[in-house]
Amino acid sequence: MALVVPGPDFAFIVGSAARGQHLGRAAAFGVVTGLSVHATLAAAGISSLLAATSWGLDVLRVLGVGFLLWAGASTVVATLRGRAGAHVPAGAATTRLAAWRRGLLGNLLNPKSLLFFLALMPQFVDPDRPTLPQVALLSAVTVAAGAAWWGLVSHVADRFSPLLQRPRVRRRVDLTTGVALLGLAGMIAVA
Repeated sequence: MALVVPGPDFAFIVGSAARGQHLGRAAAFGVVTGLSVHATLAAAGISSLLAATSWGLDVLRVLGVGFLLWAGASTVVATLRGRAGAHVPAGAATTRLAAWRRGLLGNLLNPKSLLFFLALMPQFVDPDRPTLPQVALLSAVTVAAGAAWWGLVSHVADRFSPLLQRPRVRRRVDLTTGVALLGLAGMIAVA
């Protein structure tokens, strides 16, 4: 359920799809790569160590808020300054590699992703059995579910890519995406 709640990952995928077909899929692959990194860190126990420090989650939150502020503000400013859909917002993914990288960074710097593994995963671990195999299996299932969900989101967004590339529609999508990212940054900052 946590995967389907719209957030930065959703905004990056749809925003990338608005730039062209297959960019949404590349952003989704970046998000799933980020989930895989979080899953690996959780299985290795590193996520728990990060959460146990008084500053670990604060650093992640500050980095995440900074990234979302940069992505949102640069998108809004470029959209408002843009010419009839001919603009490309600063930081917008224009290649598959850039879309993948933006999806990856957006997920890695999203505290919600780390907290998902820290808060929900332990509830399903049986303390009487070896922890590593359980966490590894739960992480693999989570990554597979993420791949299925984000694959579906990117597929639908790619299907609408011709519509999303129309200048007026793209401008609205870019502006909405930028404002959403700024709003998410604000919500994470005060959480």
